[in-house]
Formats: sequence, C-alpha cells, structure tokens
Amino acid sequence: ERQLEDYAATCAAVQNVLLSLHSEQLGSKWATGPVIRTKAFRDVVQLRNDELVVGLIMVGVPTRIPRSSRKRRGLDGDVLRDI
Repeated sequence: ERQLEDYAATCAAVQNVLLSLHSEQLGSKWATGPVIRTKAFRDVVQLRNDELVVGLIMVGVPTRIPRSSRKRRGLDGDVLRDI
C-alpha cells in the first residue's frame, strides 16, 4: 500500500534529520501527540484532509551534554549472533 510506504519513508527521513542535527551538536526531539490531530493544528499548518503529520521535531541548543555512561561494544565477531 502506497500510504504505508510513504509513512515509512517519511519516518526514515525524520530519523536522518535528527542524526544530522545531532552531528551539529543540536538537541532534538521527535514527538507525536494529540495536538497533531486537532483541527486547530491542521488549520495552522494548512493540512489538506488527505495529509497526515508524522510528528513534530523540536530543536534547540543544549545547555549541557550529558556524558554517556553506556559503553559500546566493538563490532568484532558475529553481530547477529550477539542479538
């Protein structure tokens, strides 16, 4: 179904935008919620009846960047076996 393919492609594009923002040291959040389904929101962004909103991307400059406490594993060995 074309609508499902378009939705999946849009989600992949959003993830790419988030990764790009991160590479520029910008904080971001992809959010959904009931607001994107309200008539008021749809009117503000001028959506047609056949259009959907996948989510909102919030972007900002972080005041601090937390240190990651998680250690990453190397890619040695069979990655799929470890899953």
